[in-house]
Parts: sequence; C-alpha cells; structure tokens
Amino acid sequence: MKKIKLSLFIAVLGVLLVSCSRDITEPTISSAPTKSTASDAALTAAFTVNNADSLIRFSWTAADFGFTSSTTYSLEVSPVSSFASNVATLFTTQQLKGSSKVGDMNTLLLSWNFPIGTAATVYYRIAASVGSSVPTVYSETRSKSFTPYDAVINYPMVYVPGAYQGWSPGADNGRLYSYGFNSVYQGIVRIKDGTNASSEFKIAPAPNWNNSWGGSLTKTGNNYAGALNASGGNFSVLAGVYAMTVDVNALTIALTMTDDWGLIGSATPTGWNSDTDMFYNGQRKMWEITINLVAGEIKFRANDDWALNYGSNSNDGTLQSGGSNIPITSAGSYLIRFDPVKLTYTVKKN
Repeated sequence: MKKIKLSLFIAVLGVLLVSCSRDITEPTISSAPTKSTASDAALTAAFTVNNADSLIRFSWTAADFGFTSSTTYSLEVSPVSSFASNVATLFTTQQLKGSSKVGDMNTLLLSWNFPIGTAATVYYRIAASVGSSVPTVYSETRSKSFTPYDAVINYPMVYVPGAYQGWSPGADNGRLYSYGFNSVYQGIVRIKDGTNASSEFKIAPAPNWNNSWGGSLTKTGNNYAGALNASGGNFSVLAGVYAMTVDVNALTIALTMTDDWGLIGSATPTGWNSDTDMFYNGQRKMWEITINLVAGEIKFRANDDWALNYGSNSNDGTLQSGGSNIPITSAGSYLIRFDPVKLTYTVKKN
C-alpha cells in the first residue's frame, strides 16, 4: 500500500494589521508523520487584547492517500500533547491553508484554566480525512507557547429568573454559561428572595419570557435534581447558594448547595461585625464586588462564619486558609475579585 504522508506548515501569529495590507507570517514550522524539520523565530507582535483580531495562519502540504480524493483538513489544538482531552478544532477546510484569530486562541487558553500572564503550551496538528471508511491521518504534533491575557469570554448563556431577583430573565444575577460551548450550562446562583425559607425560579433560554422551563425537583441532602418541562411550574428550593447544571438537550437540571462568599473587615461598611455579600461572575468563574472601602483591612469569608476564611500572608494576590488580613491603604471605590478554586484575588481601586 502506498505510504500516506502529511506535512504541516504553520505560520504562527501572522498579524493582520488594520492599517497595513500585507501579512506577517512567522515562524514557520513543518512536520510529517514519520520525520520532521522545524524552524522557529520570535513572534513579531504581542499576543495581547489589542491584537485580538489578528490572525494565526496555518498552511500544509496535501495528504497523499494513494488515490485521487477530496480531502478535508482540520486544525486541532489541545493543552495536552496526547490529545487525550480538551481537543478543540479551530477550523475545517478543503484548502491547504487556514487561519484563526488571536482572540479565539486566547479564549481557548482561558477556558482550559491557564492563568492570565503565565506562558502556556498549546499542542496542535492537522487531521486529514477522506471519509468514514478510511482512517484519519494526522501530522506530527507540534507545540507553541502563548501567554493568556485578561478578557471576558462570551460563553453562550441561559437565564435563571426567580423570586430572588424580581423574575427578570435578563438580570445580571441569574445566568448560567456553557463553558464547553455545548448543551451544558453551569454557574453559581444565590437563590434567596429575602422573605421566605424557600425560593422559586425557572430556566429561560433567552433574556425574555418567550420560552421557559419549570418542573419539580427531588431533594437528596443538599442536592436537587429534576427535568426541564416547557409547561412545568416554578422550581422550588430551600433558600441558599447553589452550583447549578442545566443540559438543554437532555432537559435535565441539578443543583448542589455551595459556599456563599462575602467580604469582611475594618475597611468594609459593616466592619468586622458582618459580611458584605459578593456576586459570582460566571464569565470569569470568580466572585467579585464593587464596594466603597475605608483604610483598614479585609478578608474573604464563607457562609457568614469563620470556619472557612482566606487572607494573604504575603499580600501578593495569593490566598491562604486563615491567612493574614489584607490591607487597604486608602479610602475609595474598589473592584475586588476572589477565586476560591485557584486561591487568588485582586484589589483594584476604581
């Protein structure tokens, strides 16, 4: 049988400047299934939000299947060299070249939880296919380092209107996000209406009441589960903060009661007496608050109790359980973000 060959030539981060008609295409990387040669050069433009619409350019030689065929090529990327998980297809084409935006690559890096400002390695390859009856051919895997920048990812959303937020489908509080850009939507929602021990809500696919799902839930411990029903009544749960998962294809819903985070300290409006609730920003996957502070100190505390609290022993953006108070040196309006998974925080004066 004639040996199948596929070579991949990639010009990484060829920047298409709005004010310039020519493209910058470097470095160039080539590879084949059995052997590879590679040349690499420094990037000529920064991987930054200002270049989000710039192009990452790819080109390759035709795959040889040993017979005349119409070949489809896909550019696959992954955070792991084995491509065993988190494989994303940047584009599919029947041409021998293609491109993707810097912003799209950055979105992938953030969705894979690579930290902002730290270089991350991305693995990529070309997959060539002529149909389901013939095995797909892959080029050799190559890698490149990119440094993610801060950006809000526009994940697909569904909405959680309820008594806790005035039954408003478009409100900021009450949104779930499809982090995998598929049928599964997730988020953390504070479902408390302030008056009752239980709270009611529905799921809406758009920020309006044109369509919505309701139904009944089965409670097991701190967990609820049920089905989405277009003609169902309001869902009802005990008032609390919930990690919620909705699958709009399988028409399922699941909720687990989780920690409710707030800010406390001498710099806050209520001092050390009580917490000021934070808001969960599902797009950033972290808790945040815009708040007027005075000079003093703050900590992050869960569930209005000291059993779980975080401070910073070095005041460097990293957190430790029961760590030192975080100083606020001057009064003003602050945007504060807190990630209880990565144990990081930011304090920015507006």
